[in-house]
Amino acid sequence: MIPILFLGLAVWARAADVATPAPQSLCKSGGFSVLTLDNAVEVRGKADAKFDVSLDAFEYQGNDFDAALRSAMSAWSGVSGSRWRYAFAGYASTSASSRDGAMTVSRGGTSFPAGVLAVTVLSAVASSGQIVDADIFVNPTFSFGAGDYDFESVVLHEMGHGLGLDHNDNCTASRTVMQSTIGRGVQSRSLLSPEVEGVRYLYPAGSGGGGGGGSGGGVAASPSVLSFSAVAGGAPPPSQSIAISGTTGTPWTAAASGGAWLGVSPAAGTAPALLSVTVSTAGLAAGFYTARVTVSSQGTSSDVAVSLNLQSPSVTTLELAPGSVAFSAVVGGVAPVAQPATLSGSTGLAWTAAASTSNGSGWLRISPASGTVPGALSISVSTTGLAPDTYRGAVTVSGGGLSRTLSVQLEVAAQPRLVLEPATLFLSGRAASNVPACASIAVTASGGLPLDWTAASNASWLAVFPSSGRSPASSSLCASSGSLPAGNYNGAVTFSAAASNSLQTLAVSFSVTPSVAVSDGGVVNAATFAPGQPIAAGEILSIFGSNLCATTASAASFPLPGEIAGCRALIGGLAARLLYVSPGQINLVAPGALAAFTGASTTLTVYNDRLVTPAVRVPVARQAPGVFTLLGAGRGAAAMTHVDGSVVSRAAPLGAGDAFSVYLTGIGPLDPPVADGAPAPSSEPLSRATSVVRLLLDGQEASLLFAGASPGFAGLHVVVATAPAALARRFPEVVVEVQGAASNRTTAGGASLLDVSPASVRAGSDAEVVLRGINLASSSGVAIGRETLPAALSAGELQNLRVTIPARLLTAGSLALAVIDHEAPAEHPSNTVLLRVEP
Repeated sequence: MIPILFLGLAVWARAADVATPAPQSLCKSGGFSVLTLDNAVEVRGKADAKFDVSLDAFEYQGNDFDAALRSAMSAWSGVSGSRWRYAFAGYASTSASSRDGAMTVSRGGTSFPAGVLAVTVLSAVASSGQIVDADIFVNPTFSFGAGDYDFESVVLHEMGHGLGLDHNDNCTASRTVMQSTIGRGVQSRSLLSPEVEGVRYLYPAGSGGGGGGGSGGGVAASPSVLSFSAVAGGAPPPSQSIAISGTTGTPWTAAASGGAWLGVSPAAGTAPALLSVTVSTAGLAAGFYTARVTVSSQGTSSDVAVSLNLQSPSVTTLELAPGSVAFSAVVGGVAPVAQPATLSGSTGLAWTAAASTSNGSGWLRISPASGTVPGALSISVSTTGLAPDTYRGAVTVSGGGLSRTLSVQLEVAAQPRLVLEPATLFLSGRAASNVPACASIAVTASGGLPLDWTAASNASWLAVFPSSGRSPASSSLCASSGSLPAGNYNGAVTFSAAASNSLQTLAVSFSVTPSVAVSDGGVVNAATFAPGQPIAAGEILSIFGSNLCATTASAASFPLPGEIAGCRALIGGLAARLLYVSPGQINLVAPGALAAFTGASTTLTVYNDRLVTPAVRVPVARQAPGVFTLLGAGRGAAAMTHVDGSVVSRAAPLGAGDAFSVYLTGIGPLDPPVADGAPAPSSEPLSRATSVVRLLLDGQEASLLFAGASPGFAGLHVVVATAPAALARRFPEVVVEVQGAASNRTTAGGASLLDVSPASVRAGSDAEVVLRGINLASSSGVAIGRETLPAALSAGELQNLRVTIPARLLTAGSLALAVIDHEAPAEHPSNTVLLRVEP
C-alpha cells in the first residue's frame, strides 16, 4: 500500500435495525454529498466517466439478481445532463482486482462490519481525489428477496458510491437511495433529485468532470425524476405532473418513450405549462419498469426519468413455527414445561387450533384455541395415567382456507435419565497457550427428578469441573492445549447416574491453532520490506508472522490507536500506534520515544488478545530511510509526484529543473516533533527533518526545498526538491540519503515489475509466462542473464508483458527476469522478479 499515491475507501449500506448512521457534514446544495478521502481530499469523478462492470458468474448470471444489477446500472447511466455510464462487461469467474480501472460485483470476498449488507471498496489518487477503481462486495450472510432486504435497492446504493457519492442522511428530509441504512422489505429503486443532482455534479454533460451541468435550451422540465408504484392487476397509480418553465410563449413538444405503459399530455404547447404523466398497468406483470419523457424546444431537450414499481398482489399467508416439539417425562414425575409456538402471516387473519393424538387420549393440550395473526400458542402435555411409551400427536391451525400442522412427541420413561445440553461441544485454543478453553454444560434429568451423577474424561487435555453433582446442575468442560501441536483433537466426557442406570456421553472436538509468532526477519521498513535493517522512531514498519491478530482491520481515524481488534504491539515496552492488523501482517508507526534506544537494540512483542509472541530483538538507528514505490515492493519506480500531484511515470517523466516530491519513511527526528498517532501539521510550522537530507538523481544532487513529515499523515515523510538543470537519463535512479544513511535504490518513472504468472514452470520444454508491471515500453524485451527475449505488451493500469522462454534457458532453480527497452538501452532495466523452475 502506497499511502500517498492511492487511498482505499470502503463505504457501505447497513441494515436499518443495526446502527444509527453518523451525521453528514459536507452536504451540497442539491441535497447530496460526495465521498471524502481519509486525508480530507474530496473525490473527483473518474476521468473517463464510466465503469465496465463484470458480475460474479456463479452468483449473478441469468437470475433475478442479474436483472436487478442491470437495472441499477441502467438507472445511473440514464440520468439526463450527466455523462456517467455503467457498461456491462460480462461475467467474471475471479474476484475483484484492486485498481484495474473496472468494477466487479462479487458475493463475499472481503470482511464486513457488523450489520453491513454490502461494501464498495473505492481507490482514488490521494493528492487529487481522482477515482481510479471501485468494486462491490455483497455480504453472503444476509438474505435478499421478498420480505427481506431488497437486492436492487442495495446495489443501486453501492453503485452510487462507486461513482463518488456519499451517504446523504442529513442532507435531505426524505429518504433517498443514498440513505446509509435500509430496512427489511423496503424498496428504494428510484433515483430521486439528490442522486440526480449528485451525478450531474460529478459528471456534467459535455464536461471533463466536476461542477454542475444542465442541458440548456429554450425550456426546462422539473422534476427530473418521477416514480410510480402500484399492484399488478389493481388500479393504476395517480397521475403526476411535470412543470415546463422558460420564456413565456416558447414552443415545446413532449413525448414518452421506453414503454407503452407511459403516457404524457398534452404533446405540445408553449411555456409555461404543466404536463400530466399517466401510467397504465393493464396487462403488465409484476416487476420494475423504466422509461422517460423527453421535452424538446429550440433544438435542445430535457429528459425526465420515469420508473414504475409494480408489486405482486397480496396473498393470504399463514405460518406456524416450529414444525415440531418434543417432551420427555417419567412415570410419577412432574409434567414437562409447556412449549411455545408462533403464528405469522397475513395480519388480522382469524385462525382456530385443534389437538389430536395417535392413541385418542387427551394428553395433548393447546391454549388458546383461536385468535388472529400474529399470535402465539402454548403447547402442554399431561402424563397422568400414561404408561412408559412414546406417544405422538399433532396441533393443526386453520385460517383463510389454509392449514398448518405441528407434530408433537411425548416420551414417557419408567425411570429418569440424564439429559445433557448441548449434546456435543466444539472448543478452540492456541498452541502453547496456558489459557484453557471452557464451556458450560447443563445436566438435568427427564421428568424433573433429581439424579446424582459423576463425570469422567477420556483425554488428558480435557477436564470437567465439578466431576459429580445432583441434577439439575451445570458443569464446565475445559480443554488446554499445553504441549499439543496445532491440529484437531476429539475426546469425550461420560456422565453416569447409577440410580437409574443412565449413561450419557458428550463428544468434544478441540481445534488447536498455531501459536502467535513473528517471522524470522519479519520486522521491516514498510516502504522497502528489506530484512535485517535497523528501525527508527516515527518510521512506518511492517511486521510479518502467524496469528498476529484474529481478524483484519484498519485504523478509522486519528489519533491512530494503540490497539485494534484486541491486537497491539510493544517496541521497547512502548505501545506502537497501529495502521492495519491481520493474521499475517501488522503495519504500525514506531513510537517517538524509541529514539532513546538509538545505537543499541530493543525488543518487539505482539499481543493477540491474551497471547503474546516471543520477544524479537531489533536494532535501532537515528534514521532508516526507505522510499515507497508505486508497486509497493520496495523496488522499481518510486512514489514520486509532480507539483500538480500527478505521478511521475513513463507518460509524465521528470524534466530537468522540475520540482517534484518523493515519499518515504524513516527520515529521523522532526522539529517540531509529531505526537505518536497524530497527523503531521498541514500549516506552518511544518515538521522538518533535523538531520542532513540529500536527494540524488543518478548521483547528481537535487536542490532541496523541504524534507520532513508529509502533512496530514502519520509516519509518512516527504522530500520536495528541484531536479538538476540536466539529466543523463529520462528515468534516473533515485536515492535519498539521511545523515549518510542511504535509502533503497528506485527510479523516477522507470520500468517496474510486480510479479510473473505462473510463478513456477517445469524444465524440459518452452514456457510462456506473463510479467505484470508499469511504465513498460512497447519496445520492451525480457532479459535473462545476458540474453534478451522478444515480448508482446498489452496496455492497462497494470501492463502485461507476454514472453516465451525457450527450454534451453530453463534449468531447475530460480530464474531472474528483468525488462529492458530496446530503443533506450541507456535507461536502467526494471527490477527483477523470480521465476521458479521445477525439475
